[in-house]
Amino acid sequence: MKLYHYVAKGNNVLQKGLLSFAKNPNADLSYYFKRTGGKTTHKEICEWMENCYVGRSRAIRGFSEPIQWTERSIHCLKDFIDRADKFVIDISAMDKDGLIEAVYVSPSVLDFPELEEDKDFDELWIKLENGIRDIDFSPIDWSVCDDELGRRFAYVRYNLIVVKDGIISPQYLTLEN
Repeated sequence: MKLYHYVAKGNNVLQKGLLSFAKNPNADLSYYFKRTGGKTTHKEICEWMENCYVGRSRAIRGFSEPIQWTERSIHCLKDFIDRADKFVIDISAMDKDGLIEAVYVSPSVLDFPELEEDKDFDELWIKLENGIRDIDFSPIDWSVCDDELGRRFAYVRYNLIVVKDGIISPQYLTLEN
């Protein structure tokens, strides 16, 4: 099984691996300032993440398919994708090697119309009881992309893989054009 992850071009992923937030001292903290209630340091944000669920700061996002272009996804994601490299993560090999502690899915906010969304809202996290075996590989509806909330992936389903040590080593990654 494979998941897809995007990293800004000019990265060293194939040398050092794919870093979780906890292992990335250069992570963009600004994305989390409001959502964490004003936490401003890498350490504080990691602590906030761990209070959401154990391992969140060591988790790495993965999509079940590459981003697909629709009228809405191009509008929301084109600049992001133009500046990123796409990596394929071999989660089957990682699981076989005992590197995955847990898997969570963040469903589309559209799946929960009763929720009142705002920019400070955190994603919903549902733990997959059977790990990677429970990942939904059905097509993602990229036509609902919207960055109105300032969380570019709130409207599409994605997974967070909690990784032992917080780094996916290069042996489990392939750079794909």
